[in-house]
Amino acid sequence: MIKLTDNWSSLLNSFHSDPYGLIKDKRIRDWKKIISTLPRINSPEVDLMDGVKINGQWSQKDRRKAEENLIQLIPWRKGPFTIQDIFIDAEWQSNFKWDRILELNLDLSGKNILDVGSGNGYYGFRMLGKGAKAIICLEPNLSHLTQFTALNSFINSEKIKMIPQRIEELPFTDKCFDLVFSMGVLYHQRNPEGHLRFLASHLKEEGQIIIETLVAPDEYGEALIPKSNYANMPNVWIIHTRKGLESLSGQAGLKISHISSSVKTTAKEQRATKWMPFRSLDDGLCQVSDKTVEGLPRPQRVILVLTK
Repeated sequence: MIKLTDNWSSLLNSFHSDPYGLIKDKRIRDWKKIISTLPRINSPEVDLMDGVKINGQWSQKDRRKAEENLIQLIPWRKGPFTIQDIFIDAEWQSNFKWDRILELNLDLSGKNILDVGSGNGYYGFRMLGKGAKAIICLEPNLSHLTQFTALNSFINSEKIKMIPQRIEELPFTDKCFDLVFSMGVLYHQRNPEGHLRFLASHLKEEGQIIIETLVAPDEYGEALIPKSNYANMPNVWIIHTRKGLESLSGQAGLKISHISSSVKTTAKEQRATKWMPFRSLDDGLCQVSDKTVEGLPRPQRVILVLTK
C-alpha cells in the first residue's frame, strides 16, 4: 500500500475499487471484460530488472486466451513486455530509453516517484525493478491505463498505481516526491514553462526532475515551432534547442544539473509491429533526405536533470 500524504491517500482511494473511477467512456465495459477474463499464471515469477517479464505456468488454452485478450488492447505504444511466452512487441523499444536513463546513475532505491504522462507504465515497472518505494503514474489516456491494469494483474504490485489525470488537474501540490519524471511530454505542452512549474510543485526541495524530450538544432535559436505537423504528429507545439531548454528551465525557477548528448531516433527504437500496426516513425520521415516529411530536422532526443 502506498502511503504519501492525506491528499494522495484520498485520491488513490477514489480509484481503488475501479481504476477508471467515475469516468464515463463506452469502451470501459469491454475493457473490463477483457481484463477480468485474462487467465492467471501459476507460480508467477516477475523480472523487472532485465525488462518487464512474467514467467510461470499455464495451459496452451490459457496462453491462447491471454494473447487474444491482450491483442485487443492495441495499440501498444510502449514496451516490450514478455508474459510467459507471449512477446508484446510494442511500437517503442522503451528499453533503449530506459538504458539512457540508467546512464544518469540515479538512485531510485527507496524513493517516492511521480511519473507524469507515463503511458502504459513500462518505465514505472522498470523503476520498481530498481527498488523504488512507491510510484504514482499520471496518465489521462484510458487505453494506456487499461494496458497498465492488464499488466499489473500479472505483476500484482501494490507499490505502483496509475491515476487517469493530468498533473494540471490535481487539486493539491504536496511536495512529497524524491523524483519526478516527464518523458516524451514537454513538446506536447502549449505552455512548457507551466508544465515544469507543475512538476516542481510536487517535488521535495532536494529532489530531481527528469525530463526526456525532443531537441532542435542550435540554428533554430531557442525553439523550433512547427507550422503544422512534425513527423506526422499533429500535437507537437514547441521543440526547444539546448539554449531554449536552459532559458525555459531558468524561467521556471529550475537549474539544469545535467543534460545528455542528443540521440537520433531510428526505426530500431520506434516502428510499427503486430501490436501497433498503425503509422509510426518511418511514415513521418522523408525517404530521400535526413528530414521529416515536413522538411524539418528529424527527431533527436535528450535527457535533462533539473533541480530547484
